[in-house]
Amino acid sequence: MVDLAVSSVALAIFSRTQQHPPAAREAFLRYGRLLRVAQEEITRKGILTCDEQGIDECLLAVVLMGRYETTMHRPANVTWKDSFSSLHSWSHHDGAMAILKVWYDNLSHNAPSSIIKQARRGMIRSALLRNRPLPDWMRDGSQFGEHNMDLGFDGILVRIVNLRYAFRSLEQKKNLLSAEAEELNNEARELDEACREWVAQIPSAWSYQLLSIAEPNSWLRRDFYSSTVYSYAQPGFAAVWIQYFAARMLINSTRLRLLQLCRPPQFLDFTYQQQRRECTTYLKAMADSLASTIPFSLGRIMADNAKDRGSRNSKPAITPIGDEIRPALALLTVWPLSVASSLDGVDPGQQLWFRSELARLGRVLGDGVLECAGDTSQWTTT
Repeated sequence: MVDLAVSSVALAIFSRTQQHPPAAREAFLRYGRLLRVAQEEITRKGILTCDEQGIDECLLAVVLMGRYETTMHRPANVTWKDSFSSLHSWSHHDGAMAILKVWYDNLSHNAPSSIIKQARRGMIRSALLRNRPLPDWMRDGSQFGEHNMDLGFDGILVRIVNLRYAFRSLEQKKNLLSAEAEELNNEARELDEACREWVAQIPSAWSYQLLSIAEPNSWLRRDFYSSTVYSYAQPGFAAVWIQYFAARMLINSTRLRLLQLCRPPQFLDFTYQQQRRECTTYLKAMADSLASTIPFSLGRIMADNAKDRGSRNSKPAITPIGDEIRPALALLTVWPLSVASSLDGVDPGQQLWFRSELARLGRVLGDGVLECAGDTSQWTTT
């Protein structure tokens, strides 16, 4: 089952990135076999009887099936909101969630595997994209292998998912309750403060250095949103920061929408305007920081560790500009760009740049869903 899942996805990605139709046909045939084998392994034999290895195998296969569906996705002649909610991959996300629940109910007394931990992380992001709340059993990251700073950020993401769901639920009510909106706004403000407290724990060696590319001809719009870039000692450090930037963008975009639901006379005009300015300022700052980190995250600038990182006179070494992006670096950037490209309240011009970058990464990774980001009719703000 796992072998079929891996080969199906590998062939699908190869066919898409290399424009190789024979590989697509072979991927389709293997995926058909995978569906039959998975039904037998998961349904007929019974997932409840699986041991830890069996759970990992089933979970990995189902997650890869979802990856196959996003790889083979083709834009539909409908709005992004409609097409997104009907993606075939969501059924596999639901399946992965069910398998995680089986593990939690029967095997969580044992240490979770890396597959369990990574699958849950994916389900958290899935819930955020689909506007679904997280069930109680999924909320404690420590039971799924999260610890230290990862556990702290995990708790923040869980709260963001449930905040966004509560906001959407309130927004759909015919009779808006300003008291509920104000309560959610206060919760969002506390959550933003929790983010700032979390990032203060990051070691100084992980911090970024602000650099300015002096000559306009030395950078291209496709790779750099502006001449300001952030440089890091390692790509992994940049990956931590762009997740932080994206999380705070989510919070402050949601706060702006909540403030619209509880604007004066429920709020004193001065307080209302002050909070709106605060949210707008934070949202722009995080979007600018994310845009400034993308060049490093995608390997467009190289950190010179031999130089004093505190020196303002140090200049970045620019890698040759080309179309090739390492998939491993692209993967680290996808989620933050997905957030930035779809949030309400982001500067329209900057958001178009985020979308073009995301669509480009979709082509690099062979992800048909991400490629839709380049089409405004297929990718709307939320």
